[in-house]
Amino acid sequence: MTSTQKNKGQSKNEAEALTQANVADHRGGIVGDDGLYYPFADQVPEGGDVLKVADGVFWARIPLPWSLDHINVYLFDEGDSWSVVDTGSQGNRGRAAWEAIEESLLGGKPITRVIGTHLHPDHVGLAGWLVERYDASLTMTMMEYLSANNIWLGGTKEVPQHELDFLFRAGVSRQFESMIRGARFDNYRKGVHELPPKFLRIEDGSEIMLGGRRWRVVIGRGHSPEHACLSCLDEPIFISGDQVLPNITSNVSVYSREPQANPLAYWIASLDRMRGIPGDPIVLPSHGRVFKGLHARLDALIEGHVKKLRSLHEWCTEAKTPVETFPALFRRKVEGMDFYLALGEAIAHLHLLESLGLAAREFDGTVDRFMATGAFEEDQLLDRVKILPGVALRELSDIY
Repeated sequence: MTSTQKNKGQSKNEAEALTQANVADHRGGIVGDDGLYYPFADQVPEGGDVLKVADGVFWARIPLPWSLDHINVYLFDEGDSWSVVDTGSQGNRGRAAWEAIEESLLGGKPITRVIGTHLHPDHVGLAGWLVERYDASLTMTMMEYLSANNIWLGGTKEVPQHELDFLFRAGVSRQFESMIRGARFDNYRKGVHELPPKFLRIEDGSEIMLGGRRWRVVIGRGHSPEHACLSCLDEPIFISGDQVLPNITSNVSVYSREPQANPLAYWIASLDRMRGIPGDPIVLPSHGRVFKGLHARLDALIEGHVKKLRSLHEWCTEAKTPVETFPALFRRKVEGMDFYLALGEAIAHLHLLESLGLAAREFDGTVDRFMATGAFEEDQLLDRVKILPGVALRELSDIY
């Protein structure tokens, strides 16, 4: 018998008492060394416990089996049911965490809507499982839903040749070929429960109801194709997903499936566009702590990438492969899975410089090399990025 079945016989008062017993309110915040305000101070939800962010809005954490060891998920009380935003990755620990939340918070009411901000396993890995468990609906943007299914269906035991070609062209030594081939190509499939065959589509500017409030969908691009953030229209709350994190910046990578992509242009333009979000909302990110200081954080994220681009431009006075640019971009030794992420990010920075006429590509038939060209004019970079073909989205003032 599941806890949902077990709790169906509870009275409304008993269910509410169960919920309140496991919910902690914040008791005053702190300003961090980064200048951001953390309204819950150092508190984070653990186990099946949750923190109350606003009336009917709760913050929980699902453990992840990686170096980034958690994802924040958010639950919204709909009266006779619950909605959730993001889910964690597929696995026993994640399922156990949801079962603990079921016991501590849900009070016998089902989850009827699952919203995925984007396709990555930590965000939709258990979406299909939750949909099946509660007969819930799945809400996503179309590009995220279709991309997730494409990657899931394309998972194979063998690493495909186009992936090897992509890595070697970026400067990865061919001496690692046997090791790469042994790594398999189905990690996404292992981390994501099969998504349901239908979904509810949201897109930039959509308005949805969540927890008795109106929310506007604000799309960000670059980290993923069509990442959905949610901006509350009735009180200052902003669900940022991976688009705006308080302590780290999300990975922005070029992948073998689109080897000439320019995702960093989309990422920087999306961050700049979100400066148009009104007020000073409390930000509910996917990783780290809930915080305030959205606009300052947006400025810092953009500035961080501009500095990396400048450092990369200065590094490439001689032609360099993407692998050879790591010292200009990363301050630590890069190993394991982090190497793969770092390589994708290095290529993304090089491609942006190339699109702006600040780097030239040389291909010798085997490996790409990039050499800096032109003058790096920092004060003009953002404006030049925003006029690249296909990069700009409509102003936020058009959808608020």
